[in-house]
Amino acid sequence: MGRTSWTGVPTTLRARIEAALGSPVVQAVSQPSGWSPGSADRVVTADGHRAFVKSVARSRNGDSADMHRREARVMAAIPPEVQAPRLIAAFDEVHDGDDWVALVLDDVDGRHPGGDGRGADTAAVLDALDTLPLASGTLTGLPRIADDLRDEFAAWDRMLVTGLAPEVPEDVAAVADLLAATARGADRLVDGDHLVHADCRADNLLVDADGLVWVVDWPWASVGAHWLDPLTYLLDTLVRGEDDDVDQHLAEHPVFAGLDGSTVDAVLAALAGLFLEKAAQPAPPAMPTIRDFQRSEGTAAARWVLRRRAVTPR
Repeated sequence: MGRTSWTGVPTTLRARIEAALGSPVVQAVSQPSGWSPGSADRVVTADGHRAFVKSVARSRNGDSADMHRREARVMAAIPPEVQAPRLIAAFDEVHDGDDWVALVLDDVDGRHPGGDGRGADTAAVLDALDTLPLASGTLTGLPRIADDLRDEFAAWDRMLVTGLAPEVPEDVAAVADLLAATARGADRLVDGDHLVHADCRADNLLVDADGLVWVVDWPWASVGAHWLDPLTYLLDTLVRGEDDDVDQHLAEHPVFAGLDGSTVDAVLAALAGLFLEKAAQPAPPAMPTIRDFQRSEGTAAARWVLRRRAVTPR
């Protein structure tokens, strides 16, 4: 099953969305990127207003519905200086016994970074992530990412006890003990006091016509280390096969200033374990491709650690 279409959203919920926009929707274009099985549409109203609307029914995926509710709370709290879409409205509705959640946001007319495959957008993405502020005021109620990741970052130790799944490539499995040792304590290293997006991939970023990078899809927003989103974006460039020097960005971009190489290795090793452990689990409802993606993320993170350890003095 693919995404829910705009016409698949209950009529009563569509009417509430149109009322929030002040005009009927006359055009809706579904957006294919991302993992949610719900709707994700750029819409245009009769009076020319543009917006982005996302919705999901609990029957399609209960976790996605909870994430939409969490994102609505986050978007209402994000300060205006963050380059993120403005939340126009959020709705909960029961239709035919099914719980629906919808968010209505300003539309960002842009493209996902990395389309040229040569890393031309990487510096602009890192610049944008470097502007994410200290988590103060309304953001102080967000969870701390160190707490959220504590159990997940222990994945290698669990897998060494239970046995490595076939999803772990042979070259990575051969150094599982090393990766486990490198990853220990990584949860403490990602602690910090900045707003963290915590899901920083190309499909959650948009580059507008002026080259400005917008950060979208915020359900996992947390408080943590300022450099974590930039690091996970560099990992994403590897997963997508961009021809870019990720270690050069680590060495030269100001967002990584003062970041110790051993911290980078520990967090990448922990991310590798996290993703590979998840890749071995059954796919969530209506999200059949996410496990292959997680295997790719985990493999790329592990192999990056191994390359770094081969060239970084210890």
